Amino acid sequence: MNRNTSESRPAVALALLMLVSLAGCSESTNSSAATAPGNAAQAQTSAAVETTSSRPARNTGTVMSNQMAGGYSYLEVDVDGAVFWLATSVSGAKPGDRVAWKDHAVMTNFKSKALDRDFDQILFVDRVMAESEVATQSHRGTVVESMSAAGYSYIRVEENGDSVWLAAPQTTIEVGQSILWSGGTPMRNFNSRSLERVFDEIIFVSAVQGS
Repeated sequence: MNRNTSESRPAVALALLMLVSLAGCSESTNSSAATAPGNAAQAQTSAAVETTSSRPARNTGTVMSNQMAGGYSYLEVDVDGAVFWLATSVSGAKPGDRVAWKDHAVMTNFKSKALDRDFDQILFVDRVMAESEVATQSHRGTVVESMSAAGYSYIRVEENGDSVWLAAPQTTIEVGQSILWSGGTPMRNFNSRSLERVFDEIIFVSAVQGS
């Protein structure tokens, strides 16, 4: 049975639920960022990264370190030369492993009581997986139409001869550009109030990446 669905942000809702769960495990935010003792050089590197980008360019990277505490893994990941910290369920990822993740939520000035340190910025993800695992779930298409409204980009792409509509956090792309995405939540009869149009079907994804 089809139903008319008003504009929403499913990825954001998922992230908020995850944050509530983690907050209940004795983690808290701090109003001001602090440097972990004996780790000044690393903190300076992280600060430099955060001034240039608050989100990774892609949801894949190389593990630099894995610190497990309080039932979680805190992964230091290199994404195209920029360093990001991830908080996720316990992971066996080792330095040098290529990993990937899907939806994430960004928190700033986050204090981990389990590690007794503050993070200027950290990404909360539900889980990380081997990059090769995500590769089998990824899609590639060519942008044929794009428009932005209410913080989202609505993108029509051609994938293997089929036309697909995507909704992603607002991003700058061009018609004719090849993009990548993975996973996503399909919605039928989606009513975009900001665009004043109904999509027969549209897939909400956490991000699209140029290729």
